[in-house]
Amino acid sequence: MPPLFRLFALAASLIAITPAAAVQLVNVQVRGIADPDQLHNAEQSISLQRLDSTLRAQLSEERLSFLLRKAPEEIRTALEPYGYYDTQVKADTQRSGDAVTVVFDVTLGEPVRVREQQVVMDGQAQDDAVVSEAVQGFVPGKGAVLDHRLYEANKNNVNQRLGQRGYFDANIAEHKVEVTRAEHAADMNVRWDSGVRYRIGETRFGPNQFKPGLFDKLVPWKDDDFYNQQKLFDLQQSLADLDYFSVIDVSPKLDEKKDGKVPIEISTTPGKRNVYSAGLSYGTDSGAGVQLGFNRRWLNKRGHKADAQLEIAQRRKIIGARYRVPAFDWLNGFYTLRTGLRDEQTDAINQQLLEVVGERDGRVHGWNVLAGLHYQRERYEDFMIPQLNRYATLVFPSLSASVSNGDDKLYPTRGWGLSTELRGGTTSIGSDVDFAQVRLKGSFVFSLGHLNRVLLRGEIGRSFTKDFDQLPPSLRFFAGGDNSIRGYGYQEVGPRVLGRVVGGRNLAVVSAEFEHRFTQTWGGAVFVDAGDAFNDRPVTHVGVGFGVRWRSPVGPVRIDLAHGLNDPKSPIRLHLNIGTDL
Repeated sequence: MPPLFRLFALAASLIAITPAAAVQLVNVQVRGIADPDQLHNAEQSISLQRLDSTLRAQLSEERLSFLLRKAPEEIRTALEPYGYYDTQVKADTQRSGDAVTVVFDVTLGEPVRVREQQVVMDGQAQDDAVVSEAVQGFVPGKGAVLDHRLYEANKNNVNQRLGQRGYFDANIAEHKVEVTRAEHAADMNVRWDSGVRYRIGETRFGPNQFKPGLFDKLVPWKDDDFYNQQKLFDLQQSLADLDYFSVIDVSPKLDEKKDGKVPIEISTTPGKRNVYSAGLSYGTDSGAGVQLGFNRRWLNKRGHKADAQLEIAQRRKIIGARYRVPAFDWLNGFYTLRTGLRDEQTDAINQQLLEVVGERDGRVHGWNVLAGLHYQRERYEDFMIPQLNRYATLVFPSLSASVSNGDDKLYPTRGWGLSTELRGGTTSIGSDVDFAQVRLKGSFVFSLGHLNRVLLRGEIGRSFTKDFDQLPPSLRFFAGGDNSIRGYGYQEVGPRVLGRVVGGRNLAVVSAEFEHRFTQTWGGAVFVDAGDAFNDRPVTHVGVGFGVRWRSPVGPVRIDLAHGLNDPKSPIRLHLNIGTDL
């Protein structure tokens, strides 16, 4: 090859491998879309937007041009699921040296609306009210914008209800959406064939650590009942409440269904039999302390249980033990025998309490119900002569019930809770005094926007007795502290004798709190509490303050600073509280 020719070939090859001029993509903007979901979907569909920082910093003109041509179709396709089939997109490239900003101006146009809608259920499920509710409420309906997300979600909802009600042979025979772009109209046709509804066949418990047949009475169905998945969930919850198992699976054996019946199999994995706990504690009501616990989840093949707890804090010492026997008839729950010794010393009271209680608990129509018979022996300082000890023996039955409903057990944004307690004793069964008491607590939570919550709570109590002076501190009402009127000390609010709080016949406390979340786990709150423990007429004590909120894995942690307004010289108090809101 002649030298001159080789020189030209070399020059040509060098030109070919010389990198093209590069630009830096600074920003990609989409304008003209108001709905946040639609905007997000459009932005994420753009290939230009998805480039990483390295590619953005060295983007060739050829690559930029290719992606700009591609982007309008990507945006149009991203908006079709929302019913927009006539979207117009205009791209504007703004340059400042090598820096490039791309702006897409979007005109959505007229959306496609549902012109005709036919949603039909064939088979036995057409007479099933639960399934019919989902079919009749199918959206998007006639005249509505064709939102494909709603369409798919409602199809899934009907399919789920068919499965939950036992229509295991159900199939979607037809599902078609025809879009006429020129008329901005869509015709929808969806039809199911449910087949037959299966009944429950044999119920089988897999191997476990208990005697055969122990849990048979927990099963909330009979052989040949129609299948209902909610009943399977109920059984699973009943087994979980027993706290014997780490894994519980209650499911139909669909591979064994025949002759219109499906067997149910319950498989379990034992949990850890012995559970030990130890930890440090601090509460503004009790002071610093240590807690120890032991729980034997099952003692024998009949499922008996035992546990013990010890708490030693600056102003409170508690030791207690329980023996529990599961109750599988009439009402799920436990028969419990418990005993405890409590020594509590506060600015208001100095008492030692021995208690022995027999209890029966269970769940009734969503309520957690507890009935008990109490024996108490209490020693406390005389209200008139502090150096003199007095003793009280009390025998009384009690009945308490609680219920709550919220969208999240640990951190509800909407929900409510209610609890009530009744107790009363009489000298005819061994008490030193005739008395009756009622106590009612309520709480309500709702959201204001995405980051704000309002928490409301209230509590009232009343004692009925002709010998109130004979009631010991454990049966009197006090206010003040972490869970009462913040800004006042624990049990600091109530009637006084010789300057000491002695507790009252009645109780009334209300609270309002506004909480704002700064991150997913941290927030702040302002609040006002008010109320009194009193005998005849209340003197309203008001506390105000602010605090920090931490959404911990075990529930909300609240750290508050509060001030009582009744005495301008009262100190700013620190309150620490851990627990659920409802």
